[in-house]
Amino acid sequence: MPFRFRFGLAVCAAGMLLTLPVHAQGRRGGAADAPAAQVNAQWKGKSTLAGKVVDEAGKGVADAKVTLVLAEINSGFFVQTKKNGEFEAKDIKAGEWRLQTEAPNFVVVRQTVKVADGKNPALSIVVKRDYSPELLAKADTAFNAGQLDEARTEYLKVLEAHPELTAINRAIAFTYGKEKNNVEALKYLDLALAGNPDDAVLLQLAAATSIELNDPTRAMTYVSRIDDSTISDPDLLVNTAISMLNRRRSAEATTVLDRVIARFPQAADPYFYRGYAKLQASKGADAKPDLEKYLEMSPAGAQADQAKQMIASIK
Repeated sequence: MPFRFRFGLAVCAAGMLLTLPVHAQGRRGGAADAPAAQVNAQWKGKSTLAGKVVDEAGKGVADAKVTLVLAEINSGFFVQTKKNGEFEAKDIKAGEWRLQTEAPNFVVVRQTVKVADGKNPALSIVVKRDYSPELLAKADTAFNAGQLDEARTEYLKVLEAHPELTAINRAIAFTYGKEKNNVEALKYLDLALAGNPDDAVLLQLAAATSIELNDPTRAMTYVSRIDDSTISDPDLLVNTAISMLNRRRSAEATTVLDRVIARFPQAADPYFYRGYAKLQASKGADAKPDLEKYLEMSPAGAQADQAKQMIASIK
């Protein structure tokens, strides 16, 4: 018989997984904050780089922060724009500089500039309005209404503006998962894991999705990355085992349940599922002790009647 995930562990509301700052700003990239007037000897030279920060309508953006990092030493300083959006960095070294432009309610702009000796051509840095909070709220509303394609479109817009927010990949994966598009769901789970490789829930979801794609080897790879010591609820790994049982992968399910029982020896349900896995593998004699253990620990449990029937069927 097929089993369902227990307690809804594998299904989460997408919007609850993300935290998005109202303003995309702050220190990044390891640049030391120092006023342009105090140019450090490490990057002091005879070059000047000036420019203007404007919005999409061409209007200057005041008080934008332009951080300049000299690539060869990975250090630098920042300047702020004037009321008209103009900025200037004097007496800097020629070479490759990484620029990051930030302003409240605008998307961060990153670029690399080759600075030559002397006065360089003025830069024009265009910053786009950051509608991410509104887009994220719109995406969550669509997701909760079952409008998955619309939700995905809005999540992707946020991710385009903020690629550092890798958790959004999890939300996108959920939209594909609800559509039973496991190939795309797993693709975005992998992207989410790239930003948070030790997330046990993500690893469990990726394992379950791999099982749905009939790829138990890949599933076990995800499971092997889960640190048992970080798991506070046995259902996380039990859900992985259930996915495997539903695909009749009894050997892999047994391996996972061995880990669950070692970590949570006082939890009753893992014994039932391990007994089921062994019986599914035609190992009735091995299954019986687990089923009896389950009944001993949970005589009125949800699987008690089925456990008794399974024991009675063992010859």
